Amino acid sequence: MNKKLFPITLVAACLFAASCSKDNDDTNQPNAYTIDFSNLTLEKNSHWNGSDSSGKFSSGKATFLNSYTYHADFGYESWGGFAYSNQNDTSLSSPTAQYDVYTATPNTKGVFAVGYMDTYLLTPTIPTITFDEPVALKSASFALNAYAYKSMRDGDGFAKKFAAEDWYKITIKSFDRNDVVTGSLEVYLADFRDEKSLLVDSWTKFSLAPLTAGKLTFEASSSDNGEWGMNTPAYFCIDDIAVEAIKQE
Repeated sequence: MNKKLFPITLVAACLFAASCSKDNDDTNQPNAYTIDFSNLTLEKNSHWNGSDSSGKFSSGKATFLNSYTYHADFGYESWGGFAYSNQNDTSLSSPTAQYDVYTATPNTKGVFAVGYMDTYLLTPTIPTITFDEPVALKSASFALNAYAYKSMRDGDGFAKKFAAEDWYKITIKSFDRNDVVTGSLEVYLADFRDEKSLLVDSWTKFSLAPLTAGKLTFEASSSDNGEWGMNTPAYFCIDDIAVEAIKQE
């Protein structure tokens, strides 16, 4: 499965692309590695959303924040942060499709992470990755889930169909080991500004250089907002996070 490479400045994504494979980045650096979720196992067409109340999961040398709540009085569950999945049914829509990546095929290793910025809780949950060691970020592959993709493509009961000048992006902030912000960049997964017509429908590799981090946060935002905040479903899928460990002096 091919992906496209989108280099990103510290302000916004530049929209030129080059084909590349799903294989790990060949950086020829002994401290380089890729977080690809291959250590996580799932039954076919299933997902993990934190219902075991562990509050996190790990892959490689990184930990992914999760917040899960079962609302017994109303008989439903909610979650925020990161889940992981191997689901790929592009025929679905609405929240039923929140764990299904909207791509022609799922990734070749099976499992990917789903990020969701839950702003409806009293304490909002922002998707967060904490690294075991300071790293220099190289790249990561992003996609939309079927819920977010179809909401932007067609509109739904809460969100509008995207048209000229609409956009949806993920702002990635990097923090050092003392929780001091060290940088940020923006990944546009939909961009209809200036006569563009980007709506990501395949695994797409974005450069994350020159970020360095002990922790990353991922904040979703959109041009479609209302009285209660963003109307666009605040989801994204992520895989193959390529990093290089920073040698400590």
